[in-house]
Amino acid sequence: MYITVDRDSAVSRGRAMVQARRTLEAGRSVVIFPEGSISKTPGVQMGEFKDGAFQLAIATGVPIVPVTMPLNHRFMPDVAGLRVRYSRLAITLHEPIPTAGLTAVDAPALKQRTHDIIASAFRPEAAGIPAPSSWRRPTASSTPTSPAPDPAEKAKAPNS
Repeated sequence: MYITVDRDSAVSRGRAMVQARRTLEAGRSVVIFPEGSISKTPGVQMGEFKDGAFQLAIATGVPIVPVTMPLNHRFMPDVAGLRVRYSRLAITLHEPIPTAGLTAVDAPALKQRTHDIIASAFRPEAAGIPAPSSWRRPTASSTPTSPAPDPAEKAKAPNS
């Protein structure tokens, strides 16, 4: 399930939270990006986390699994227009943080702990918005008529 949300609409945000809660109560996972968007200084500093994900986890008693994607902004930077670039990706799944027994008063500490865990796996060398990609779709005249042989397949072929 994909839950859409208009970050500028309180009604849309409320509906998204209700839908997320129902999804969790049905035993399914929900992925939430608590920043809401890519930071103005990607790979260096995260934006401030919103409270909703942490309040939701506490209310439903589900653990939070922090996920660090330190190269995501290089693959799909938050710039004008949709611009996907070739880039290596990395995903770090951290240990779950239990929320059982926590109350709404614990949400700020939970939010800070999650923030610190995610930030701990940043890669300083990947900071900043990358330059526009130079990759372009091949034209018909530059596309080979048959694919190049795979060296691994050639190595498996019996000698004749």
